[in-house]
Amino acid sequence: MTMRSHWSIAVSGLCLMLMPGMAQALQPGTYRCSSYNVSGGGGSCRNFQPLVLNPDGSYRYSSTKGQWQVRDGRLVLSKSSLWGPGEILGQDTIRFDYEYRGWRHVVSWTCRDCASARVVGDSPGPRGATRKGDAVGVSLTLRFDRSVGGVSGFVIVPAESASRYARNAPLPEGAVQGLAREAGPSAVTLETSRDNKLTSGRRYVVFLSWPRETLPVAILDLPSTDGDYTATLPARLDMPVSAPPATQPRN
Repeated sequence: MTMRSHWSIAVSGLCLMLMPGMAQALQPGTYRCSSYNVSGGGGSCRNFQPLVLNPDGSYRYSSTKGQWQVRDGRLVLSKSSLWGPGEILGQDTIRFDYEYRGWRHVVSWTCRDCASARVVGDSPGPRGATRKGDAVGVSLTLRFDRSVGGVSGFVIVPAESASRYARNAPLPEGAVQGLAREAGPSAVTLETSRDNKLTSGRRYVVFLSWPRETLPVAILDLPSTDGDYTATLPARLDMPVSAPPATQPRN
């Protein structure tokens, strides 16, 4: 895979578009831009206005107001003439993929306040020590021996299913996905939550996604922990799915 240099392109005055239909797969809340990629190069979106999805079906982006709906797993907005429908990656993550002035833009949005939201009627389980097989949240830093750029997301797949996983394929049972963030030229960070249902005491393969490809990059041996798990893992872009056991992560 050819790594491209980072781009710094600002896009302002974006309007948002709608299609009919409604579903409850996406949490209302305030979504902020978390990843911005232009034709394969990473860019900054720290100055983007938040996208606010209200529980009553209305939305706001900057001065634009309209109605939001979900159809066939995609978010559609009533006043968009540019972004088009957004792909829903999870209950709190959206990605828009569109062309603008000859450049391909891939913009991801996440709602940090939504990540811990539970479905109404879903009561939390009892507190206590986490045992093997319990759901845990995971925070990972992936460190490469070379520069990486343009990362847009991650998929964590149980090791026994990893060899059968391919880009844009349905998630295997027990897998989770979300947004990945560049923490430097050769470091990527990612987070899950307890609601993502990664189970402790199990081995996983971590995949990273770019706009045109998804690669296995690291092995996660998730221990039987007594709480959410944080680790730094060695990662590589040419890792086979059948890679040998990972070295002990640095907590």
